[in-house]
Amino acid sequence: MKLLSNPLTIRFFTCNPLASKPFFKPIKASVQAPPPDFDFRNELALDSRAAIASTFPELLDLADNGTLVLVQKQSFGPTPAWRKEFVEPEYIWLVGTSHISPESAAHVERVVRTVKPDNVAVELCRSRKVYFYVHS
Repeated sequence: MKLLSNPLTIRFFTCNPLASKPFFKPIKASVQAPPPDFDFRNELALDSRAAIASTFPELLDLADNGTLVLVQKQSFGPTPAWRKEFVEPEYIWLVGTSHISPESAAHVERVVRTVKPDNVAVELCRSRKVYFYVHS
């Protein structure tokens, strides 16, 4: 990936909450913008598909239709020293769903039965979260 010679400059501010008047001290940071032709979705999809092909090729159809994405921790470099006490998963399997689709439920079940993950997390909208409290 080629870095641009004109980085975007962002100013962050810190303040002292104990001061009688707010005092803001600017912190300057530069963020390199990706090149105009960089397609993050395509880059991630290609890496994800290759990883799925080597680990669970029986799930490739879900990767090909965009339902399944595999994010590997190693893709983002080593864990910083300040995060050593937190154990991050090596792999995160993301399954795109539609809440009302029986086909989506079958995809999730298929991925869970195939991968056998240590943990499963479900993102729910607020109305469905309330449903679990009322009906449990």
